[in-house]
Amino acid sequence: MSYNSFYKKLQQLAAREFPSLSEIPEVTWDHLISPLELTLPKLALERATAAVKALHAVSRRAAYSQALPAQPGVSNVETKHESVLMAYDFHTTEDGECALVEINTNASGFMFGSLMHLAHATDGTLESFAPLNDLRDAFARELKLGTGKDMQTSTPHLAITDTDIREQKMLPEFLMYRDWMQRLGWKAEFCEPEQFEWRDGHLYNAADTAPKTPVDFVYNRLTDFYFEEPQNVQLAKAFQDRSVCISPNPREYWLLADKQRLIQFTQPGFLESVGATPAEQEAIRKVMIPTYEIGDFNSHDEIWQQRRGLFFKPKRSHGGKSVYRGESVSRKVFERLMAEDILIQKFTPAQRIPTDDVRSVLTNWKFDLRCFVYADRIQLSIARIYQGQVTNFASPLGGFTLVRF
Repeated sequence: MSYNSFYKKLQQLAAREFPSLSEIPEVTWDHLISPLELTLPKLALERATAAVKALHAVSRRAAYSQALPAQPGVSNVETKHESVLMAYDFHTTEDGECALVEINTNASGFMFGSLMHLAHATDGTLESFAPLNDLRDAFARELKLGTGKDMQTSTPHLAITDTDIREQKMLPEFLMYRDWMQRLGWKAEFCEPEQFEWRDGHLYNAADTAPKTPVDFVYNRLTDFYFEEPQNVQLAKAFQDRSVCISPNPREYWLLADKQRLIQFTQPGFLESVGATPAEQEAIRKVMIPTYEIGDFNSHDEIWQQRRGLFFKPKRSHGGKSVYRGESVSRKVFERLMAEDILIQKFTPAQRIPTDDVRSVLTNWKFDLRCFVYADRIQLSIARIYQGQVTNFASPLGGFTLVRF
């Protein structure tokens, strides 16, 4: 299929399956979804699968949570449910090795990936795409565990939340989620954080039309992962009360996605101390990138001398923001970083797009592997291809990409 044919089919499918996309003047599909396909060794998926299962198993144990730094209003909240649409991002090698770059609780791309798979297929609908049905079941399970409600016998009220949703680069996917949820028979709507009202033991959307009904489920895409900002106080109250299912939720972030965990997972003796089995230790260590605190080095000068083999990122960063490869960092930026709360990773480059044509425009493109996860199970794997230092959705033919193993 030619690139033009692919995008024509993609646009037709998008218009058919997601009518709300008409609210956007133009969707730049060629920056969001790539027409390319990548073939990776099965070993990469096997390594990723084993690591996901091991990390989840370890994170459910009391010894593990007791070993983590306390987070007020979060670590003391024992949720009954987990988190939908988590993502584990890996860098891979031609031999099938993979390195865990980070874990996310507000990952984008699952709905784009579903649409992308349809565009590559000869036929099919969203209803027939198995990973999307798996996601539907995960939402249903979360609601049942979090509130006791059954999506089969009730009409749950879902609120999709993020700051300035209409200004988000991923607005098309927000609209796609809303359409998908409504087609499943759920009441689904957008709700900015400041629109939530917590009263009488229920969470409401102030913009909801009368009669107002309590929100049962919050699909959370906020990057204020611990609900610490003033506009998220109502969500914090609802989370701590545990009468509303908020997913992804701050506790799951604390357990796995807080970047401090990347440091702890690589500390000598940590996995043993929290009860990880030898098999779990092996699965986790095979994908871990050596990660450090500033204080793990003797001095800032030592870090400067080693910078070419290092990568710097804020502990609370998201979407590749404010990350620096040591090889290109200036002394001025370096000194600023030394005064901030950052982690330092051994530089583990993203794999380049394989191509036999040295003249190809894709010669210098890179990709990472994103595995969407619920609990201990990978539901969908896709790649993100890009030019530059981090994934950026800035180039035609880039974005979410089909992966075959």
